[in-house]
Amino acid sequence: MSDTARGLPPLLAYAVLAGAVDVYAGDYVQALSPVTVAAISFTIATLGVGALTAARHGIGEVFRLMWTNAWDVLALNVLTAITWLSLLYSLKYLEPAVANEIAFALGPALTALAEPLLRRGSRTLRSELLVALGILGLIGMLLWSSTAGLSGLQHTDPGQALLGFALAVVCGLGCVGSVIYAKRLSDAGASAAATVTVRYVLLAALCWALVGGTGTGATVGPALLPSAVIAIIGVALPAWLGQVGIRYVEPITVALLDTLSPVFAFLLQLPDSRLHPSALTLIGIVGVTVLVCLGLLARWRHERRPVPVPPPADLLLERL
Repeated sequence: MSDTARGLPPLLAYAVLAGAVDVYAGDYVQALSPVTVAAISFTIATLGVGALTAARHGIGEVFRLMWTNAWDVLALNVLTAITWLSLLYSLKYLEPAVANEIAFALGPALTALAEPLLRRGSRTLRSELLVALGILGLIGMLLWSSTAGLSGLQHTDPGQALLGFALAVVCGLGCVGSVIYAKRLSDAGASAAATVTVRYVLLAALCWALVGGTGTGATVGPALLPSAVIAIIGVALPAWLGQVGIRYVEPITVALLDTLSPVFAFLLQLPDSRLHPSALTLIGIVGVTVLVCLGLLARWRHERRPVPVPPPADLLLERL
């Protein structure tokens, strides 16, 4: 079994959960403070996964990871904070499937450009780059549909739609960086559980500081139950699945698979009375899905090609 085949199941499960949590969180952040939801969710996820990691591997693994890969852990924390805060606020202004699409669909193009700079020896295929450019075109269409009131929200103010789009773009940038640094930690031998334990520490602390500074502490009680659900299905479990999957595949493949998440978000948001089915949103999502399949097929074919074996030294000497 190829590495890509091993990485696909957990990454597909991650995409399903990511789509589900965007719809679930999108419903609640309309009435609750996004920063309060984030503070509770990431605290529960960090403490829960940390307890499981300590019970299975010992807490020493977490401290060794933070000591030996301090800069990568810090970068992952910063990028994770940027990713989640921008996503939660973008869900206040955009249809969940559109916010999800913009955030994740930027991944392939940005990963194709950033990965060779952050991970030496990595390679992006030409077909993957073409797929990424096609996805960017579909993102432009989704932006137009959101500002024109043709998305699932229909009556979104154009200014709010642009703000939501900008936040989703920031989320996409953070997501790309966090995937690459998560891959670096995996390459360094860090377990999935240990990585999940350390990646949300800064975000949780920042969110609680914002809760205190903005005077939204009164929303902690109402936000407790939905935040606990988000902590499980939207933070801890998807992060662990993503970290397991990234052990076997390149970041560009992760970025391509992440773009399948809006498919599940679109399907899961259909029963939501706040939203109305949008033909343009569906076209954008289907188009991205087709391009993703083409990109994954190209990577699978590339991995199946036999690696050329260099001739033995004596044959080289004869040729000379």
